Amino acid sequence: MKRLLLTILSLCGMYSYAQYGFGGFGSNENLNSYPSKKDINYAGDGKSYHAMDVYYPKEAKDSYPVIIHIYGSAWSSNNGKGGADLGTVGKAAVEAGYIFVTPNHRSNSDAQWPGQINDIKAVARYLRGNAEELKVDTSFIAISGFSSGGHLASTAATTSGLKKTKVGSYDIDLEGAVGNHLQESSSVNAACDWSGPVDLTAMDCGESMSMGENSPEDILLKSKLSEEPDKYHSLSATHYVDANDPPLIIFHGKKDNVVPCCQGEKFYELLKAAGVKTEATFVPEGGHGMGMYSEENLNKMVNFLNAAQKGDAAKGEPKSRIVEDGGTGAYKAIMKEDFSLPEHTIFVPQDLTAFDKKNPLPVLVWGNGACANSPHEHINFLNEIASHGYIVLATGVIPMEGGWHRGPMSRTEQQIESMDWAIAQNADPASPYYQKIDVKNICVAGMSCGGLQTLYNCADQRIKTLMICNSGLFNQQNANQAVGGMPMPPKDKLKEIHTSIMYMLGGESDIAYGNGMDDFKRIEHVPACATNLPVGHGGTYAQPHGGEYSIVALAWLDWQLKGDKKASKMFVGKNCEILKRKDWSIEKNAAFNKLK
Repeated sequence: MKRLLLTILSLCGMYSYAQYGFGGFGSNENLNSYPSKKDINYAGDGKSYHAMDVYYPKEAKDSYPVIIHIYGSAWSSNNGKGGADLGTVGKAAVEAGYIFVTPNHRSNSDAQWPGQINDIKAVARYLRGNAEELKVDTSFIAISGFSSGGHLASTAATTSGLKKTKVGSYDIDLEGAVGNHLQESSSVNAACDWSGPVDLTAMDCGESMSMGENSPEDILLKSKLSEEPDKYHSLSATHYVDANDPPLIIFHGKKDNVVPCCQGEKFYELLKAAGVKTEATFVPEGGHGMGMYSEENLNKMVNFLNAAQKGDAAKGEPKSRIVEDGGTGAYKAIMKEDFSLPEHTIFVPQDLTAFDKKNPLPVLVWGNGACANSPHEHINFLNEIASHGYIVLATGVIPMEGGWHRGPMSRTEQQIESMDWAIAQNADPASPYYQKIDVKNICVAGMSCGGLQTLYNCADQRIKTLMICNSGLFNQQNANQAVGGMPMPPKDKLKEIHTSIMYMLGGESDIAYGNGMDDFKRIEHVPACATNLPVGHGGTYAQPHGGEYSIVALAWLDWQLKGDKKASKMFVGKNCEILKRKDWSIEKNAAFNKLK
């Protein structure tokens, strides 16, 4: 963000950017006439840079939706909450019935990136953890900000639900551990970006102020773009844009010479391309704060957030797609998203009338290869399984088009979220899945990185069986071969397995073959088998109806989750049916014979 702060401050005369919210130029109206709570410490550490103010609408209610608004300062101020656009954005918010929250955050002299986003995510967690006391409606927490505050708001939105990831070679902990409410979610339901820098690798995309040797982003990162580009990508909201991002509205001035308007324009196009609900207003005469907070624009913000509050309707209809005519099973399947389970894709029979308490759907929880947050590589395979009477809950956003998924890596927690959701839906009379899911028969499985995620979660007592595909735990000798950001449980994790387990590998040419076979040979306490088909690491997932892998996987699932004795013949006995299939092999441990 190339700008000369001292020059800007001098334009304000005797007034500081804190008084005017570094963007509230021409408006010194504050919210003193509204109920408020001041200097709440959201981190529990007594530090002023972790204090926030909370302003309430005059109409008394049991709870209110929330807008968190972050001041601008080029990340250089740790105490700007008292002037965070109170007379403009703040007034519009409380008059529209929102709680208006203005937090401080650590400056670039207090902490390097990602300390600032860690603070903002802690604010969201604190609001949820103290919802009753603060009268917070936790179903809707929006975030907004001006300039560097807009950057933090945009980043909070595009990383909503993302805790840790790897950007190139740079490991980044976006969530952090600030405060005492780590069990709460830091996700936001909508966002508003006022003139924020969003691509810190391209601050020269338009005319902007030059500040010579050290830009604010250089100071924040204590680095240079030419030296550590991955750090600058990690600072950029554009890097994290994903189809699962919440609705986001952008305001930017065409004559902004501090953060050039092309930043907002690029952000808008990326969000649209990803399918995110978004709007943008580019003000012809707008500068960096000057001319931006018109009544028209403030109304646009409120109307956009009001629409987002309506929830699923603001997102449009949930996406869905028929894959390969629904599969070859008895129940034609559909791939779809469900707003109640964000960052997941569901494969399920199209007609649920055949399923009830007596004939429920067993569950397959799936993790993707490459830690991709979308099952784009596996849709044929997963859809085929669903068509045989399963509900498949795959990690990541629905892949509506071909090509590699771009966005943050998947999280191990998403498999846990899948199981939580399945159990909740089965118990909810309002759910279309009410008493139609067999929550006592859950298989957790995954390919490559997804297999590592599965083994990480293997101790969960809700799991009935495991399926590890083209994967296996790394050991000390080859740990350096792992892709950054992958979960790396130690081999001792295998001792926590409490169920039957099948490894499905791609033969010796599979890069995971050594790890998977080593796992298998170490497992003695539970029934285990290792199957191999010499097709390499990619398996047969993308082949029509998932190819050979779906046939063997279905046999395992039918046996372990449905108790199908006919399906057991694929694995049981010296002349089991898998050996009759071309090029397949199988090894079993001593405990395998105990399976019935």
